[in-house]
Amino acid sequence: MRKLFFFAFVALTTFFAHQATAQVSHGGSPLFNQGMTKVTTAMVSTPKLDNDLFIQEDLAAVKGSRPLRVGIMQELDIDVLKASTVVKDAQGSHFLLAVNSPGATFVSLHFSHYELPEGAELFFYDQTGDVVLGSFLAEDVKEDGTFYTQSIPGSVIYVEYNVPAGKEPGRLQIERICHGYKDIFGSIASMYEDQAASMKGQLGDAEGACHINVACSDGDDWRDQIRSVVAIELMTNNAAYMCSGALINNTNQDRTPYVLSAYHCQALSGLRQITTYFLYESRNCNNNAGLSISKSITGYTTRAKAMYAELQGSDFFLYQLPGTIPDTYKPYYAGWNCATGNPTVGACIHHPGGDCKKISFPRAVQRGTGSYNKYIITAWYTGTQNRGVTEQGSSGSPLFNADKQIIGQLYAGSSACDYMEGTDLYGRLYSSWTGGGTDNTSLKPWLDPTNSGVTSLDGLDYMDVGIDSPAGPQLNDLTVFPNPSNGMVYFDVNALGDANYKVFDLNGRCVMEGRTVLTATSQAVNLTGLRKGTYVLNLYTSSRNYTATVVIAK
Repeated sequence: MRKLFFFAFVALTTFFAHQATAQVSHGGSPLFNQGMTKVTTAMVSTPKLDNDLFIQEDLAAVKGSRPLRVGIMQELDIDVLKASTVVKDAQGSHFLLAVNSPGATFVSLHFSHYELPEGAELFFYDQTGDVVLGSFLAEDVKEDGTFYTQSIPGSVIYVEYNVPAGKEPGRLQIERICHGYKDIFGSIASMYEDQAASMKGQLGDAEGACHINVACSDGDDWRDQIRSVVAIELMTNNAAYMCSGALINNTNQDRTPYVLSAYHCQALSGLRQITTYFLYESRNCNNNAGLSISKSITGYTTRAKAMYAELQGSDFFLYQLPGTIPDTYKPYYAGWNCATGNPTVGACIHHPGGDCKKISFPRAVQRGTGSYNKYIITAWYTGTQNRGVTEQGSSGSPLFNADKQIIGQLYAGSSACDYMEGTDLYGRLYSSWTGGGTDNTSLKPWLDPTNSGVTSLDGLDYMDVGIDSPAGPQLNDLTVFPNPSNGMVYFDVNALGDANYKVFDLNGRCVMEGRTVLTATSQAVNLTGLRKGTYVLNLYTSSRNYTATVVIAK
């Protein structure tokens, strides 16, 4: 897709903020997401929508006039307690419901009422049962009594609501379903007759042939910065949109979860909620294998923003995530540079077309002049020298300098896989620093709360690095997949090179130990020599140590 340069297209909306409790899965497993149980689950279906009609609307729209639209909202009025199949046992009551939007590539639910008693658990999962969201608890309700799920692949989303015995069930009312018509989870091969189509990165208009997965060796020097970049889903009354952004550090060095993106990403009529996706990236250089889509946070508070037409900032949007980001998301708070000097060439990390994370390397960067003096202009490598570009959906993504510090966020451009000669505009952090001169139109009050006056700051990891402590090795949670497995165990850690591992049975006896080599595209240990059972895997890298419970089911 060819982006065109665009100018401000909407008047400045009234400044607003959504303060919300973080919606983050608390862990646990649903009871009824296996096999035949779903056959007996009550199902509610919506009218079928014409996906091609919406795609044609997008093709006819002025390119760059809005962020990438990926879904359409349908109004619902579903009382979950009344519409569900109910199963009762000694533990309590279990409400089971499937909501189907025929032909959808993904779905999400919006609840107008979310009232759970203490001890109740809410889960959501897809048709396979492999993608599970939850548990969600009473405290996950928004201040206005609403609740939003992240998107889940496929046309059916299963709702499982477990209420402890002796508790009143509360109230769950679904008011909207988001019908995905662009495939923001195109890597799920089971949705395609042609598996090759699932490997291109079919999110909106992403052109898989020229974009570089961050798992490739090209990203090895940028592993920390890669973890700072997030995919952003914006939900309005009528549609869902995708952009990119990045966690950004502040001079308090306190890991406040600020996300920097583009103003035009949120300049949407009826914006209701934002879901931020972490680690949405391939574990393979050549395709989109092993994607994780369940690490997300729903909710935001607007901190500062300014649009191009005001000539105050550089089309920037800074929002704060509610609560704290779980360590399992491995967040990195990127550094920044707001100096006035000429920019140096670094990298852009982004989600083109809403696709899994990519990395692109500009051929040249320079400060804009005239009407674009608050922007940085990038040029890209062409032909066989290709090192990536951007496209719609990349909006808001960070541009890093040679020192791996953010110097701007993507505003607009003309580059695309079929037009690598195009250039892109990134709003200068320098221009946004003081912006419109007020707290809600400038970055400085938020990124330099200590009023230090520094013009650059390095990034900050989610936890202090340290292998050993007086009590022994520090062990961090490790997510392995598949689990259960036949013995080949895969994972994703922010480390490269040699690593040692030990495996313990449930009696604490070491039953296996060895060494593995961690690369950008291969992180695994071979436990096929173990018998069927449950084990504890400890992995020791040069920077951190990890532990996970592994189930071998041969």
